[in-house]
Amino acid sequence: MSRPKIKASPEIGFSLIESLLSLSIFLIIVLSSLEFFGFTRDLFFKLKTKQETKEAALTALDKMRFDICEGGLGLQQPISLGVLDGITQSEDVLTIVSKEKNFALLDNLSAGQISIQLKSTSKLKKGRKVCVFDSTKGEIKSISSLEKEGIVLSASMNSPFLKEETSVFLLREVSLFLDKNQHTLRRKVNTSPAQPLLEEVSMFDFHHEKGTNLVRLSISLVINKEKEYETSVFPKNIALASSN
Repeated sequence: MSRPKIKASPEIGFSLIESLLSLSIFLIIVLSSLEFFGFTRDLFFKLKTKQETKEAALTALDKMRFDICEGGLGLQQPISLGVLDGITQSEDVLTIVSKEKNFALLDNLSAGQISIQLKSTSKLKKGRKVCVFDSTKGEIKSISSLEKEGIVLSASMNSPFLKEETSVFLLREVSLFLDKNQHTLRRKVNTSPAQPLLEEVSMFDFHHEKGTNLVRLSISLVINKEKEYETSVFPKNIALASSN
C-alpha cells in the first residue's frame, strides 16, 4: 500500500519589501533617538554653563563684598579727620583703602621735608602710599624711593609733625574695574598687576551712598545681559569713623 504524498509547506520568512520596510522603520527610530539624545545633551550643557556662570558671578560678588568690608579698617582717625576716605569711586574704578602696617618715626617732620626716617622699612615699596597724621591733621604721600632707614616721598610735606604724636600707616589699596576691551572684571592690589576676577562681563556698576553708607554692586554677563547680579554692603569701619 503506497503512502500518501505530503505536500511541502511554503518557506516562512520576510519578503524583500518587508525587510526594507522594517529596516526603514528601524533607521527612523535610531535617527529620532540620536536627535533626542543630541537635544538632551545640548540642553544639559546649556544648563550646566548657566549654573557655572551664576556661581562664578556670585563668587565674584562675595570677593568684592569682602574687600568692601575691609574698607577703612584701621583708619578711623584719618577718616574722621577728613584725610582720606575708606572707599572712593571714580567713573570706572572703585577703590577700597585700609591700613596694612604702621611705622614709627625716628625724627620730627618739618614742612617742606621730602624724606622720612623710620625705625623699619619692611613692606615699603616704591609707588606705595603712606598716611602721616596726628590728632589734628594728616597727609597722604606716595613713596618715590627707599633709603637705608627711611623713604623718599614723591612730594614734600605740607605741615610739621612731632614724632611722639604722629603715626605713619602703610595703606592697602584694592581697585575694582571693568576691562571693557576684554570683558573682564579685574582686581588690582596696590601696585601689583590687575588680576581677572570674572570673565565675560558686559556691565559692572557700583555706587557708594555716603548718606546711608551702603555700597551697591551690580554685574551682568555677556551670556545673558538682561540678568543682573546685585548685592549691597555696609562697610562698618567707615561708619564707625564717620560717627566719631
